[in-house]
Amino acid sequence: MHIGYCIGSKWWNKGITSEAFSGIIPYLFDEVKVNRIESQHDPNNPNSGKVMIKCGMKYEGTLRQADFSNKGIVDASMYSLLASEYYATK
Repeated sequence: MHIGYCIGSKWWNKGITSEAFSGIIPYLFDEVKVNRIESQHDPNNPNSGKVMIKCGMKYEGTLRQADFSNKGIVDASMYSLLASEYYATK
């Protein structure tokens, strides 16, 4: 299951994205019964990666030229969280 998000700069650094992201994770594992949640971000936006880490995700690597943004084709830093990891911390 891939999760993506985008939030306007007016709401950056207020914890909104982390709160929303961390709220959907239990639903996906407990109700939907997914085994893996993944997300990615442009390496030029490290704060997005901080959200993923804060939500318990682990960095897997950077995919070269695997995404696009308003700046064109960009790399994608990939993060994931497995059900086994999620339940081990509960």
